[in-house]
Amino acid sequence: MAYAISAEAIRDRYQAFFANAFMPAIRQEQMPGAEERAAYAAEFAAYQLGQINEKLGRLVELMEPGAARRG
Repeated sequence: MAYAISAEAIRDRYQAFFANAFMPAIRQEQMPGAEERAAYAAEFAAYQLGQINEKLGRLVELMEPGAARRG
């Protein structure tokens, strides 16, 4: 049960983190490597695509009943 709570906390942290505008992870004392930056950018892009997919799905659901009444 403790594992489920920690996984949920991590998921919430990621959702809050990726919901903001993209900001490269740059630390003045140590620049992350290219692989780390690419992985972060890919995760951010995947999250944003998921958000777009959800919104388009809701839009289609709203439009479908209206299309059925006209046709």
